[in-house]
Amino acid sequence: MSDLPQSRYICHKYDLISVVHMGSSLLGHPSLLCRQFDLWVRYRSELTSRQDHLNFINGYLLNLQPQALIYPLKTVLRSLIWGISRIFVMTARDNEEFYLFSKIELMNRLKSLSMLAGCILFAGSVGAQSQKALTINELIGIALESSPQVLAARDQSRAVKGQLSSARAIPNPEFELNTGQQKSASGPLTTGNVSSWSVTQPLDMPYTRYPRVNAAEANVRAAEATRIAFEIEMISRVQQRFYELMRREAELKAAEEDLGLTKQIRDRMQIRYDVGETARFELIRAQTEFLNAQINAESSKLRVEQAKGQLRQVVGHKLPTDYEVVAQPVKIEPLPSLPILLSELHAQSPELQRAKAEVEATESKLSFEQNSRLPRLSIKAQQYNDPNFTDRLYGLVLSIPIWDFKGGQIAEAEANASKAKNQLNAQSQNLEQQLETAYKLYQMTSYQVKVLDQEVVQLASSARRIAEVSYRYGERGMLEYLDAQRTFRVARNDLIKARFDLASVVTEIQRLRATPEWIVKIESGKQ
Repeated sequence: MSDLPQSRYICHKYDLISVVHMGSSLLGHPSLLCRQFDLWVRYRSELTSRQDHLNFINGYLLNLQPQALIYPLKTVLRSLIWGISRIFVMTARDNEEFYLFSKIELMNRLKSLSMLAGCILFAGSVGAQSQKALTINELIGIALESSPQVLAARDQSRAVKGQLSSARAIPNPEFELNTGQQKSASGPLTTGNVSSWSVTQPLDMPYTRYPRVNAAEANVRAAEATRIAFEIEMISRVQQRFYELMRREAELKAAEEDLGLTKQIRDRMQIRYDVGETARFELIRAQTEFLNAQINAESSKLRVEQAKGQLRQVVGHKLPTDYEVVAQPVKIEPLPSLPILLSELHAQSPELQRAKAEVEATESKLSFEQNSRLPRLSIKAQQYNDPNFTDRLYGLVLSIPIWDFKGGQIAEAEANASKAKNQLNAQSQNLEQQLETAYKLYQMTSYQVKVLDQEVVQLASSARRIAEVSYRYGERGMLEYLDAQRTFRVARNDLIKARFDLASVVTEIQRLRATPEWIVKIESGKQ
């Protein structure tokens, strides 16, 4: 190696520097790190002034934020292009004396680049095979297809439709056939075989058929409204748990940001304490803030896992345990006024529709029982055959309620009709009260979100920036900066909570009013 040209060493030197800079660009900011280390060495060697030291303490370390890797694939591809270009440059600069050494080095570099490209392709294939994140509409679809309550309500609806078919059916005729022998006990009667047959067709009287069919149709509407109510309830529960998960993830992100910032403050205070620039009290205060932020971050992770478990419990066990969801921002559309919502409630609520259908069913049942006291008619035809003659008879069969005048059935039907009406009134009052309460809560949370977003959080952020700049230049102490940071965290967390509380209230109002968009989702999923 001692006989290599000087240009060879220069080339290797620049390659090493380029590689170092390339790795540093992936891991952080090399100039900033070198500047920190240089200032620290100069300060320890007493080669810098106090102002440079203050800049070191309050300026650079405060700006030393953890940087994530941005566009890693683009950076690696640029590195590949750079490496290949350096290979060709080095090959062109080699002379004939070191031709064999250059070939060996070229092969080694190509081998390393091929291994790096293989790793990139493998990582890409693994990422492509990772599980697809689910949207809220996909979660709702899974829940509607796997919920036992929804499936039971659908089965009940089909069963009641079968009852309607039975109520519309026409009564079957009755056939009677007899045969025997005729013998003379005394006298000149002819002996031989005798037979008879009869057909009785009950008539489905209109005054009993119409109430019976109307009651069955009302039961079908009640069962269908029950099914829709269950499915709307399921959609509401899925959305509630989804927004809860989004809230916990937003809190986790904010807690991790707080943890990183408090860690920087603690490290800065440790350096100032080591060089004798601050008291131990401020260091302990910074360490306490860091520990609190660390506990909050761990608690936020646990709450995220709990929220995912609760969402999976609502959706169903068809959802895998390691599922992921697509984060969607909360979009709250303004709601109409309360009178309009109340009118939509009375017109669209499946719970009220079910109660109304039950009232109609009980009233039709009462009409059926009352009309059952009227005579029932049947058409009858019969024929009697003996060895001497044949008899054909035609007539009507009349059923008159003499002993059983349907008193008990009528009293039960009247009580059931009165009960259904009272339940309808109670259900209507209950839903109206729920809607009014939810609307008041909607107005309150909307105002909270507006004030927190437009005023409180912005003012807290401005106060934090002012305290930060003041602390940099020594105008304020660490305690004031920590107080400003804590105030900003509280305001930001309140805003996160208020936003998702507003989304939860809007979801509850949509459930009560039976939003047409939800009905479309239910019918499309049913088909």
